[in-house]
Amino acid sequence: MDALTSIEQFQPARMLSSGEIKNILVELTGLRGIMSLNVENDFVRIEYYQQLLSPGMLKEALARAGFPFQMQNRKQGVFRKFILQLGEENMKEFGGKPPKCCA
Repeated sequence: MDALTSIEQFQPARMLSSGEIKNILVELTGLRGIMSLNVENDFVRIEYYQQLLSPGMLKEALARAGFPFQMQNRKQGVFRKFILQLGEENMKEFGGKPPKCCA
């Protein structure tokens, strides 16, 4: 992993079925900016370009695929909210493409 990429790992509330794994793979491979993807029945690991995707965008894609998220009572901190908002603004600004200096 370098400074331009990040890794997120998600654990489902229960074991994933083969159909759910397939749906997740289809949904995530359609996203531009994913470098590597590992989907097993007990976790999903995603390495992605931070300029193109944010953790929030990954969660949205997983939700569309029917990923059973674990319930968390953790509140988002101010810094985490800022980073998520920054990622979403970058996506709007660059339209899913890296800046010209990095392409």
